[in-house]
Parts: sequence; C-alpha cells; structure tokens
Amino acid sequence: MGELLVGRPVLRQVVAVSAPLALTSAISMTYRAVSRDGDPVLPSVDPWFVEARARLTPEVQHDLDLLLGFSGRLLYYAEELVFSFEAHEPDRLDSSYDEYHQHLLDLPAIAYQRMAANAVQRYYRDQETPLPPPENGSAEDWRAFLEGAVISGNLDELVELVTHPQELKNRSLRLLEQFWSVCYADEFERDHQSLQRAARRAQSLVHPVVQVSFAELTGHRLPENIAVHLADVERVTYCPSSHLGSFIQYIYYAPELILFFNPATLLDSQQPPATPASPTAVEIAETAALAGMKAIADPTRLRILGMLQEREHYAQEIVGKLGISQSAVSRHLSTLETAGVVSVRPDQGMKYYAIDRDHLRTLSGYIHGLAEK
Repeated sequence: MGELLVGRPVLRQVVAVSAPLALTSAISMTYRAVSRDGDPVLPSVDPWFVEARARLTPEVQHDLDLLLGFSGRLLYYAEELVFSFEAHEPDRLDSSYDEYHQHLLDLPAIAYQRMAANAVQRYYRDQETPLPPPENGSAEDWRAFLEGAVISGNLDELVELVTHPQELKNRSLRLLEQFWSVCYADEFERDHQSLQRAARRAQSLVHPVVQVSFAELTGHRLPENIAVHLADVERVTYCPSSHLGSFIQYIYYAPELILFFNPATLLDSQQPPATPASPTAVEIAETAALAGMKAIADPTRLRILGMLQEREHYAQEIVGKLGISQSAVSRHLSTLETAGVVSVRPDQGMKYYAIDRDHLRTLSGYIHGLAEK
C-alpha cells in the first residue's frame, strides 16, 4: 500500500459576473492606466479609464493614488477590501455593489488597518523579505514598515492615515463610493447583459486545463507568474471586465485565483453570419442550435427539464429529487444555462432555474425547418 498522503481538493473553475470584482478590476485599471496628470501611461489603454479618472473630484483622485499606491505594483490593498467580502464565494458571486458597500461599512475601523498591514506583508513576501507589521501604533514603526512598499502618494500622509484607522476607513469608503456612483454604476448596468452573454459563452469554453481555458477566453497565453501558483489554487473564477482590452489582469489570493477577461473578445467572435431576411425564417444560429440539442441530449438533463416544466426549482431541490451529487447537478445546470435552455433567477443568495420556453420553441422551429423542403 502506498504512502499515506493528505488529499487536496480538486481544482474548480467557475465563471461569474460580479459587481464587486468588476469594480475592483476597473478601479485598479484606472490607477494603473492614467497618470496623476490625467494622461494615459499604458499603450492602447481604453479612453474610458482616462475619462473615469477625470470625473473624480481632486480629493478622490488623490486618494486613488494614495490608497492604491502603497502595497506594491499588484495593488494588494484593493484586493484586501474585496476579499474581506469574499466576493468569490458561490453565495456572493451575484452580490450587488450595495451589499459590498454595506459589508465594508459594517467592518470596524481597525479591520482597515489590518487589511493595510496584510497588503504590505504580501508585498514583502513577494520580495522574499518578510517583514512583520508594527505591534503598536507608533508612527515611526509604521513608517519603517510602509516605506519599502510605497509606489505613489506621500509617505507622511500615509503614515498619518494608517495610524488613524477611522480616517483610513472613511477615505477608503469614499473612494469606492465615488468611483462606483460617478464612474462605474451606469457603465456596469449598461453592460450587464453583454457581460452575462460573455459569461455564458465563457462557461462553454472552460477546459479542465486552466492554461487552455485562459487562452480560449483571452487569446493570450497564461503568464508564467500566474501559472506557477496553480499547484496551490483550489478555485479559479473567470470574471468579464469591460474596457480591459488586450491587458491581462488577475488576483491571486491563495487558494483563490481570479482571472479577468475582456467580454468583447468572446462576443465579437460569436457574431453569427448575416442571413437573408425572411418572415418565416427560423432566426437561430447553427452553433446555438447545436449547443441546445447537445444540452438536452442527456437523460439527466431531460429529467431536469421535466421537473422545470411545472415550475422553477432551486438547485438543492433538484439535487434531492435526482439523488445525485450537487457538483453533478451544477454541471448539468451549467450546460443547460450556457445553451440558453434554462434561465437563472438569483434571489437572496440562491439561484432559481426555469425553462426558457421561447428558446426551446425557437430550437423546435429550427428542427422543424429541417424537415421542410
């Protein structure tokens, strides 16, 4: 008998449209892409980021540089904020910005100081020069701790801010609230349907090998500095982020990996060829019809559709009725959703599934059309 080893969870891959994660992507890109003078600092950067920064008040532009500029080039403080909310967890993936904001509002001020300290510690670990945070509120100790991780912003102001946690909390909240309300809320709402379409398309392209999935979603090879962490990753979450263009953006927060992708990359490649207009033509792309037929050509998925004929069900109900594992049910539901055969309605942290009857009728019409001369 072989050596006794500790088991490791199977790596999971999910695709999600997440307001808190997309916001983190957008605000980080705005910091990276635009100089303090308002000029682009990255080639081919989307002008949206330049315009977004210009819409912020001077005070909030200042906070953007200060708060995102003290935890190394990977902007770890912004990651700490969103990971304190656990936006990557299944029951949080559909969370709104308001839920994220309320969570941050409810955190005690000292939690913001701890998040700042953890962000800087992560930076020093990357440099292989681990440095513990101060054990007290000494400004000089904090200065020595922060100094090596500051990219932008005034060190004196930063020390003053971190040693007064309530002010750190207030300004962190002000930064996120103004960026969301002034720059991103309308943009996210306007793009939401296309983000959902990109997510469904991405779900159909996810491959057991992360490098292959990443290449399918972005058209790029997975950078080596991300690939080296895969052995320690338990879950990869793919999140569409508007305006990302050809840039690669990610969050590695062991054991979680968030990979952002440009939704336009998938949607542009999915445009169906133009067909002559006809009042009796069945308007469904051949690829969509094939996906629909593949989705329903499975005994278990047909049983699920039979359940949904009567009314919508939440996932756990389906698990109980089928008597198979939750992970298997999730895979079947994902296949049906990706093909457009079922629709999903999130409600209070749960997902309710229903038959998309219009899509099934369109699919039926496509099949019927094959029998016609």
